[in-house]
Amino acid sequence: MSSLNENSNRLDTAEATAHSERSDMTARRFASAAHEAIDSAAESAEKVEQKMRAGVAGANEKFEKSHEAASQQLKESIESLDSFLHKRPVAAAGIAFAAGALATALLRR
Repeated sequence: MSSLNENSNRLDTAEATAHSERSDMTARRFASAAHEAIDSAAESAEKVEQKMRAGVAGANEKFEKSHEAASQQLKESIESLDSFLHKRPVAAAGIAFAAGALATALLRR
């Protein structure tokens, strides 16, 4: 009977060891899959970040070009107006008077 108990204990120990090894293997597989998922998510996030940075840089460059063009156009318009005022002061005064009369007539309605 003693040998039967010893055999039973050996089987229980072997089963416990096998179960423990399977559990360890499952845990390692799960950890490996989790690491792969995290690495994949990090790579995707990095690609998205790079695309966003490139888009922002492009938008900033377009804004700067538009700002420069608008500033240049405003400068040219002011120079043109200044030139007109110096070359034809009577015409400029007449235009200013007509614009004021028109604004007054429209505001009185």
